[in-house]
Amino acid sequence: MLHTLTEDLASFLSEVTHGDLGCRVAHGAGDIGDLYLRLIDQNVSVATATAGAAMPHGQSIGPMDRASLGVSVDIRYGDAGLDVGYRRTARLMENAFASVRDASRLVRTRGARGAVDIATLYEEQISSAVVHTWDIAQALGGLPYQPATDVTQRILRTTVLRMTQTSATPGQGEAADDAGAFACVLSLAGRVR
Repeated sequence: MLHTLTEDLASFLSEVTHGDLGCRVAHGAGDIGDLYLRLIDQNVSVATATAGAAMPHGQSIGPMDRASLGVSVDIRYGDAGLDVGYRRTARLMENAFASVRDASRLVRTRGARGAVDIATLYEEQISSAVVHTWDIAQALGGLPYQPATDVTQRILRTTVLRMTQTSATPGQGEAADDAGAFACVLSLAGRVR
């Protein structure tokens, strides 16, 4: 499931041109360029924590900061190449999750408040991919985006469980329709739909 969602996010990033890097992201986290850098950092941090070791030499996309983002993107991938760098780091993260033998192992990612088990981290990455895909779609002029129903329901269930710290009962965290469920996900993520 995570691979499908990171591909959705990458497809929206493939629409970003150099001129779009400065488009504001609605929830106040800067612009598309800032969000892209956070996504890359998040993928690398999750991959490193999940694998339990630093990334092998040659697998990172190299240092990139806001000042050099436009130049780095143009030199490496062409004008609309954010998807290439994102996909590369997303695959590192996905491969790290695929190699996990104990999903209950606790890990800490850069910037996290505390340790979390790998199964929970995986669910957080599903939610993050969906919410940030929506963020980019909105920043690019309100492009339509809504994930599949099963994805939305899964995010709602795991969010409710995390917030209440209880076990699920059948139907808990499910909304009546697709649009309503996705609106709940966006509301819980602090986005206004």
